[in-house]
Amino acid sequence: MTRALSELEGCVLGHLWKHGPATAYAVRKELLDSPSWHWSGSAGAIYPLLERLEKRRLVMSRESARGDRAHWAYELTVAGRTALIAWLAPDLAEDIVSIAPDPLRTRMYFLGALSARQRTAFLAGARAKLLHHIKEIEAMPRKDEYDDLAIRGAVRAARARIAWLKEVEKALAKRRTAPRGSKQA
Repeated sequence: MTRALSELEGCVLGHLWKHGPATAYAVRKELLDSPSWHWSGSAGAIYPLLERLEKRRLVMSRESARGDRAHWAYELTVAGRTALIAWLAPDLAEDIVSIAPDPLRTRMYFLGALSARQRTAFLAGARAKLLHHIKEIEAMPRKDEYDDLAIRGAVRAARARIAWLKEVEKALAKRRTAPRGSKQA
């Protein structure tokens, strides 16, 4: 049985499937340009990853020239496409469908450490950053319908986070205006 792909490996194979042969630099750039900080586009992650995928015969590389410099272009093999399809296909593991790590939600858990004014500033700042993030996501190029669907999902997720922040603000405002001595849930 072959080892399952990591999320980053699956993403790199998907990039090579969708865009065709690419240099390690092009793969890095795609990940670095992603609106998600989840993806590591560092040279220390991508170059060794492509070497590992090549050793597993999921990609193959060939040397080609660009101007006066040689570079290596990686492309998906038949085994790589099979691995990509297996990575995409159900049965999805729990870690794929569960709630993803969320540093904003984690900070919310400890928000009580801040003063009321600091909490208000935190929530306003988070909302402003999310609105800016939505604008960046909406401006991303859409090469096909799947890009559009993924971008729409990212925008909806960011808007859901803004709605959640509004709920937090309302709950905190209600708490501040509750009569002294009344119990808070």
